[in-house]
Amino acid sequence: MGRNKKFNTQDVVTDMSMIFIKYGYEGTSLDDLVKETGLLRGSLYSEFGSKRGMFVAALMKNIEDDKESEITLNLAIIAMMELTTHDNEVKQIICNWENQIGSAILKNSQTLGDTRDGK
Repeated sequence: MGRNKKFNTQDVVTDMSMIFIKYGYEGTSLDDLVKETGLLRGSLYSEFGSKRGMFVAALMKNIEDDKESEITLNLAIIAMMELTTHDNEVKQIICNWENQIGSAILKNSQTLGDTRDGK
């Protein structure tokens, strides 16, 4: 029987988000993530599988929490600059996020008034 985990996954993902924003995906080392989260490498790998899994978890959590936040925007920029050219899953996450943002812009623009009559 495995040991019970003694950490809050959401808190860990929040910590990882800040490190990925600080250093970028490629610039972030596992040592950076270990230091920031206070967890052992084995705990991080057990929970997220890989550094990529850690980044995807951070990206997804922030999109779900607030798709328009500065943290989400920064993670999305990192994803677009460093991952989407060779990672189809991350590319799909970003495409879905872009669609959500576009829909939100269109929906919110209607609250500003109908521009067809120039008002």
